Amino acid sequence: MAARSIVEEGQVTLEGERTAFKLVRVARRKNVHLYVDDDGCLSVRAPWRYSVASAVQVIEENRRWVVDTLRSTRAILRSRPPLISGSLLPLLDERLTLVVRLGAQRALLPAAGEELTSPKRATHRLRRRSGTVYRNRDRLCVDLQTLRMGALRELLEAWFREQAARRLPSRLGHYSKALGVTPGRVNIRAQKTRWGSCSMEGEISLNWRLVLLPSALADYILVHELCHLRHLDHSPKFWRLVASLIPDHQRRRDSIAALQPTLAL
Repeated sequence: MAARSIVEEGQVTLEGERTAFKLVRVARRKNVHLYVDDDGCLSVRAPWRYSVASAVQVIEENRRWVVDTLRSTRAILRSRPPLISGSLLPLLDERLTLVVRLGAQRALLPAAGEELTSPKRATHRLRRRSGTVYRNRDRLCVDLQTLRMGALRELLEAWFREQAARRLPSRLGHYSKALGVTPGRVNIRAQKTRWGSCSMEGEISLNWRLVLLPSALADYILVHELCHLRHLDHSPKFWRLVASLIPDHQRRRDSIAALQPTLAL
């Protein structure tokens, strides 16, 4: 059973600027954790009886980290395309046009709503309490049931994570045959700093955001992790094995590093 939680709003002055934060009080939690999410929102996750005043104090005690993290996160956000109707979202080598509506807008736009929600055209539907995401040909449609901050991003991340689970294992299988290796297990995760990883037991974990990359770049990550099944290091033998399938792996690595800050999700 999930622990009970209560969310309170607070404000703190940082570098002369009033900054909003959320205090998330969780039953049975024992420690305090500062967190800045992908939208640049600050949270304090704390025990059940923690107060807003105590949250302000712990933020001020960690002022340097908070200010630096908020600045770097917001700088990344400024380089990302906005999540609004009309934005283009990549799905490997495809481009999907985002269509976002609130529940009430469906009644106001019956013609568009009928076209977008036609059962014959809607595919890969994902439902959550906060809304529904589905694909209609080259459009990715989101019907929101709430104006809660972050709800759109959460829905889109859940949908793309499902797509990653559908698409990445088969692509991985293609290259595993070419290399003559077999991963023990394939996990789809949401790593913050890694595109993928390979454990000593042969399990491969892949970041769902790989489906936001062009297929050539995503495939480099898949090959990279599969090669670790032969060489669990970055020795010359490892890189020669990578180059046997991806001769331009250095260029692809550079392209990924340049593209990463511009991803919408």
